Amino acid sequence: MQGFLLALHATTPAALSAAVLLHLCAPAWLPPLAQRPAWAVWALISAWLLMSALAALALRPLALWRVPLRCAAAFLALAGALGLVRGAALAPAMLASLATLGLLCLGIAACIGPRGQARRVPASRRKTARRSWHQRCAQAVAHGPFWLTGLLALESLRLAHLVSTGPARASGMLGLLLAFFIALPAATLRAWAARSAGVLWSLAALAYGGLALKTGLLQWPVAAALCAIAACHAAAAPVHPRQAGP
Repeated sequence: MQGFLLALHATTPAALSAAVLLHLCAPAWLPPLAQRPAWAVWALISAWLLMSALAALALRPLALWRVPLRCAAAFLALAGALGLVRGAALAPAMLASLATLGLLCLGIAACIGPRGQARRVPASRRKTARRSWHQRCAQAVAHGPFWLTGLLALESLRLAHLVSTGPARASGMLGLLLAFFIALPAATLRAWAARSAGVLWSLAALAYGGLALKTGLLQWPVAAALCAIAACHAAAAPVHPRQAGP
């Protein structure tokens, strides 16, 4: 679950770049953007989920960030070049802007990685080391924010597209946006920047609390309470030496 959610977060630039490329080079049988049916959007979402699942299974954590960023840079460069070839409006300016974004993605991908040589544990020590129940519980708790993000996303998707209508459906769409753009970054930053993760979880708790006051649904107070617990847990986490100030 943790790897899949990380892949969702990492493959978002590549998925958006592929959507831009499809919009610029749409096949003849596909209607214009404003008249496209709902299945086209669901096909794009399904492709994003499938790409994320394959990336989570095939790539290691570092490569999980590097490869999608490089793919996004390639898609952006291809979209800018195709717009220039087809003579689109403001094609040179769009090519320059897309190329700048592509270079930024490549720069971020180049900066991702270990800065020092990791210490190697002897093979004999790796074989004899056993995790205690305390370490296993700590590992399960560390994965908790990712499971919480997945539950928030699934419940929001259920409210937005499966069961609800009217204001409840709109709140489900807002909850889905909060899950992907606030809760998921908070879960991702938990291991590196616990304070920033706590701030994001607090923001998510306030946002879900606002949805609870506006709609009166039971799901949103529960979501706000869980996000508040995650914020307290992140705030109580020990600060890494690199996170501390000078």
